[in-house]
Amino acid sequence: MDILKVDQVCKSYGALEVLKQVSLAVSQGSIFAIIGPNGAGKTTLFKVMTGESPANGGSVWFHGEDVTSAPAHRRARAGIGRTFQVARVFNDFSVRENVIAAVEARRRNQRQSLGRWWAIKPDSAVVSEAEALIDEIGLDGSEDVAARFLSHGDRKRLEFVIALALQPRLLMLDEPTAGMSPADRLGIAELIVRIRDRLGVTVVMTEHDMDIVFKLADRVLVLNYGEVVVTGTVEEIRGNPAVQEVYLGKEVLHA
Repeated sequence: MDILKVDQVCKSYGALEVLKQVSLAVSQGSIFAIIGPNGAGKTTLFKVMTGESPANGGSVWFHGEDVTSAPAHRRARAGIGRTFQVARVFNDFSVRENVIAAVEARRRNQRQSLGRWWAIKPDSAVVSEAEALIDEIGLDGSEDVAARFLSHGDRKRLEFVIALALQPRLLMLDEPTAGMSPADRLGIAELIVRIRDRLGVTVVMTEHDMDIVFKLADRVLVLNYGEVVVTGTVEEIRGNPAVQEVYLGKEVLHA
C-alpha cells in the first residue's frame, strides 16, 4: 500500500519553475530517499508534501486522501511528521520539557486527557510517555539538560523525539545527517532504521551522504533542476548513467 503519492506536482516562484511535474509513490513501512545536487528542488518538494508551501499544479495524496489543499497543521494531525536541516527545538527548555510539550500538544489535538486541569505539574502519564520516547531515541541521561547545550547530533535526536511524540505514520527528514561527524551520521542512520522497524513509521528523507542513502533506502528518487531523473532501487540508481551525469557532469564522464 502506498502511504504517500505525489502526482505531477509543479511549483513556481514567479517566473522561476522549481518543480516540474514531479511524481512519486512511497510504500508503507519503507525508507524512501530523495537525492540530487544543490538547487535540485528537494526542500521545495518537501515543503509541498508537508503543506508548508502550496503547489501550483498536481496533487498530493496521504493514506488515500487528497491533501493537496490541506494546510501543514492538518497534514501533521493526519500523521505527517517533519524534521528540518537545522533542528527546531525550544532552546531554553530541557530535553524532558521539549518532549512533554510535544506529547501534550498531541494529546490536546486528539482530545485526550492531560490530567487534572488545576495541576501545576504535567500529568504522570504524559511524563512517562515522554521519558519512554527519550529512552527509545538514546537521550536518556540528558533529560534535564537545556536544549541549547546539546551537541549538534543530540539536538537532531531531540528533534526526532519531538516528531515521534506526535505519533506520525509518515516521518519526513530533511538532511538528517547534515553537519554531523561520521560517528554521529552512523548513529542517526541506525536510529532511522530502529524507528522504522520498532515503531512501523514510514520514512521519506533527503540526504547528501550517498553512503547513508545506499545503506538505508528501499527506493531512491533522483531530482535535478526540478525534474525527476529516475526512481528505483539502490542497485538501479547506483550504476545509472543519467545519475552519474547529474553528479559528475558530461565533461567528466566523457573525459
